[in-house]
Amino acid sequence: MAYVYLHEEDLRAFIDALKSFVSSNNDELDSISRSNYQYGDPAEIRDKVEWWSVPRTRISDLSQTAEELQVRLDQAVEMNSNGITPMDGDMISYYLPDGVEDTPGNVKAYNGNAVANGAKDAEALQQARKSADGVSEDGRTVEEILNDMENNQDVPAYGYAVVQTLGGVDGYLDELLQLQWHYTTASGDQISIDQEAVDRAVNVLGRVLASATQSGKAPAGHDSWSDAMYQAVTVKGHRGRMSALNALMAVDGAMYDTATLVDLADGLEDLPFDGSAASTTPNSLHGWNHPVYGFIYNEGTALQGYSMDPLYGVMMAMGNNPEAAFKYLNPDGQMSGGQWVPGEQSEKRWELLTGREWDSEVGLDGFTAVMAGNSAMRGSGDADTAAAATWAVARSMEFAVDQVPFANYTETMKENLSVVVANTAKEGVDVANGGYPRGLGLYRGDDSKTDHDDRNLYSTLIYRLIDNENAAATIASAFTSAAMEKHPNTTDLEQLKKKYQKVGGVFGYLDAIGSERLVDLEEASAAEKKAAEDAMGTMVSVLTTVVGAGVTGKGAKLAWDVGKAVTEPIMVDQLTPDDLPDVDVPDTGTPSSLEAQAYAEAVNQGLITDPEAFNSEYLQHSGSGEPYSWYTTNPDGTTTFNLDNPPTDEQNKQIHYWADDIGPEHDPDNVLTGADGAIDDGIGKGQRLVQGSDGEGGKDGDITIKRG
Repeated sequence: MAYVYLHEEDLRAFIDALKSFVSSNNDELDSISRSNYQYGDPAEIRDKVEWWSVPRTRISDLSQTAEELQVRLDQAVEMNSNGITPMDGDMISYYLPDGVEDTPGNVKAYNGNAVANGAKDAEALQQARKSADGVSEDGRTVEEILNDMENNQDVPAYGYAVVQTLGGVDGYLDELLQLQWHYTTASGDQISIDQEAVDRAVNVLGRVLASATQSGKAPAGHDSWSDAMYQAVTVKGHRGRMSALNALMAVDGAMYDTATLVDLADGLEDLPFDGSAASTTPNSLHGWNHPVYGFIYNEGTALQGYSMDPLYGVMMAMGNNPEAAFKYLNPDGQMSGGQWVPGEQSEKRWELLTGREWDSEVGLDGFTAVMAGNSAMRGSGDADTAAAATWAVARSMEFAVDQVPFANYTETMKENLSVVVANTAKEGVDVANGGYPRGLGLYRGDDSKTDHDDRNLYSTLIYRLIDNENAAATIASAFTSAAMEKHPNTTDLEQLKKKYQKVGGVFGYLDAIGSERLVDLEEASAAEKKAAEDAMGTMVSVLTTVVGAGVTGKGAKLAWDVGKAVTEPIMVDQLTPDDLPDVDVPDTGTPSSLEAQAYAEAVNQGLITDPEAFNSEYLQHSGSGEPYSWYTTNPDGTTTFNLDNPPTDEQNKQIHYWADDIGPEHDPDNVLTGADGAIDDGIGKGQRLVQGSDGEGGKDGDITIKRG
């Protein structure tokens, strides 16, 4: 988002001066026009002084500029007077979303009109929910109102107006809880909730609440949004609201204010929780003899099936806000001897989070979400920040492997943790090529552990994630991009070999881990095995596509920009065929596909120097004599190979036919055989690390995977 700042007094003076200039010039031209008309246009200047003349047009332009500036000033004054937009010293501001043009219409739409529309939609929502026919006074249904809210859900002024109109955070949470009853029907003793409709309302209202926290103005009667939220869910008789707040904060893509999240989590972490599963949350919290609520208790309406874990929602929200995740997990500490040393508060917080009871179904989804958010801060340009984030990443990995049984991993956890792994891609490439993840500081301070333990833990975590398609895609993209980082332009054979050796190492390492996972799923359900097979296919497809993106330019959306952080997992079902072509393992995406890409890159970089290597007899179908469709002879006589990404089966075969045909005679520098050798060496090394020299499931490998 962006706030545009204005100096009210100076801009008002400028607008007044501009209006005065326009007025005086129009008066002068009017005087000239009258005199000219009276004397019959003796100098033939009528076209230069009448309303259609250039001077009049230019003056009109200045008048319009003054009006447009006035709109901006009025909107900034209005929004600032309401406390919805921030100030910077004497500067006041109005809001515009990133990428939206700064026009008077847009300024009104995202500021004053947004406030009016937010209040109107909030009132209409209550009316429609309460009315017998489910329609508001302006004729809209609840669903239609939610549609209109969705169109404005990320506008801070709109969000603030909606929340305030509904009675602040208390009323806002209660409105969601009442919407659940709106979507509930009863037939005899049977009660049915339209869960799809409730979830849709949660998704919209979660984004609206998030935008409200970005407005810069706290709810009436509170010093901050975090205070309002905390008070709303802890007041006696209304603790069922926790389920509603959790639901709203866990919405995908909802960007809550950083300070709100950190301060709220700091308060909520002290609340007791017994680990109850989200699915056990009823639609109303009342009964007998509760260990927290008392002997006879009524703690209000709850959102059925949503978590009551006080930290679940705020942690999920931190997954969308890396800065908040970082600040919460690393509240204090300092650099010492080149390493980050956590402070007392950081140590205590980590002990609390790793020792508390989490919602047994979704609690660790939240904890791993904050881990993922924090890991993105490893990409910070500030060395202290990056080091502190790395300290928390190491603790995250240790917790995930050593303290969480593999059986407890959810698919959401796997996706969250894949972001953590992706943000350690440099260390991952080192491991895949026979090294160690030393840059992470795993098991720091534990003298009983060695570098081998670090590598085992790191590989075990990948093993636990790789059967999830989105996690596999995320890790493969980051690792492959990191492997190619030092060789963006392969200008000689040595660079080509180093690049493809590293990529081969990543391929072999991930392929071996995935193969081990598939072997261990032999007794699993058909659905689990199918999911793991799909994940392996996707991993191979992503790896080869990222490699090919550097050669062909296609599939670049999957390439991870090294130096930037991964903030969310790749969601495979949201990709297009242009982003990620289907790969039929093992027919496509095998080492031969990497070889084909290496050949194409060698040609396109001019490493094959013998012109006879591109004689048409080597680049045609053996039967028909038709030239291959994937090469081009350029005006300067050079040749370019334009393979698909990844190469099709037919292209893969054809480019290998070409390589075999030209042989050493036309490749005297052994560029192609050198590339083959580098790929084979990398793949073999990566596989042997996990599976040993005999490929017997890691019996003799350097890396030991913890399977339980």
